[in-house]
Amino acid sequence: FNAGADTTRSLLCLGLDLLFDHPATLAELRADPAKVPDAIEEMLRYETPVIQFRRTATTAIRLGNAEIQENDRVVVFFPSANRDAAQFPDPDRFDIRRTPNPHLAFGHDPHFCAGANLARLEAKHVLLELLRGFPRLERAAPIVRSRTNFVRSVTSQPINLSDHAVE
Repeated sequence: FNAGADTTRSLLCLGLDLLFDHPATLAELRADPAKVPDAIEEMLRYETPVIQFRRTATTAIRLGNAEIQENDRVVVFFPSANRDAAQFPDPDRFDIRRTPNPHLAFGHDPHFCAGANLARLEAKHVLLELLRGFPRLERAAPIVRSRTNFVRSVTSQPINLSDHAVE
């Protein structure tokens, strides 16, 4: 439960910050809220909440040019995988129209996040309410990120929702 709260909170904060950096995209989502789910997928790819997981190989395998032996420890860096130019054309560009978008923000196969659908649903409804309810949604000061090596997180994100700033 706690892991889902941390990652969904990170998705929302970092995704909102991306929209502040891309005001045309923010305006596009206001004009067409049906695009919010695609925007969330791109937020997940571009600012992947989970940084890394370590796994232990259960069998020997060749992965690309690497030989991985049984019991070797392998670290998966999700932000790197989600910026792989072989999978994502122009990977450093934030594009809510990106299709396909086979990001690995929620892991893969047996390690796929059990809460992925809930995170997507929560993020969708929070973003829709922010877009509908606050026509003057804007950054009040730069986002402050936490120092971490596991889940990206935010210490502070001052925003203007109307005529006053909240944190």
